[in-house]
Amino acid sequence: MKGKILFLFFITMMFSSCQNISQSTNSETKSIMNSELHPDVESKGNGTESKEITEGRSEPSNNEVLSMRIGNYDLKGEFYDEMLRNPIDHDYEVEFNEFQNSKEIITTMGWGSLESKYTEIWDKELNQIYKKLLSKLDREPREALIESQKEWLQYHLRETTFVEKTFINNGYLGSKGSVSLGTVIRERIRERTMQLFEYQYLLDSEVEFLYQSEK
Repeated sequence: MKGKILFLFFITMMFSSCQNISQSTNSETKSIMNSELHPDVESKGNGTESKEITEGRSEPSNNEVLSMRIGNYDLKGEFYDEMLRNPIDHDYEVEFNEFQNSKEIITTMGWGSLESKYTEIWDKELNQIYKKLLSKLDREPREALIESQKEWLQYHLRETTFVEKTFINNGYLGSKGSVSLGTVIRERIRERTMQLFEYQYLLDSEVEFLYQSEK
């Protein structure tokens, strides 16, 4: 009888020990997984404390964000630097900041007017760089660029029509939907203009804007 009691006591102790080891292992495993998935989480004591590493980081300016995809073929980055200083983006950013910081009530009409103004400026710039680039090309590259521009224009117009009919006309995007579309249209024309500017830059290392800064 005494032997059975000792045997049961031994089994109980072994089971309890296995449970503690299992819990400890699971806890360590979870801690490792958390540190791998969330490297900014630092364990302290019995709890965890989340830390966001913000020192040394700075938010990129609006100009830098807009320019991230500009300059696909100039490996030296000189064209990118030229575009970063372009007068249209400079004036747009100044007006945009003034508009946001204005004490007057911000209306969708006012915002839409700002986008329309710079869409028109970029559109004029696109037409002038397209014509200038055509004048520098031989027959076959010239024909290829003409076809490329036609296809881009068709895509641009069809994409705009799709968004208008699907999301704008039925109010799906709310009162600010038309402004959002205006921003997208401006940016799409801007990107195509800069793409053509890069082609010109690769040919003669020059960038000259029709638009002159007013700010």
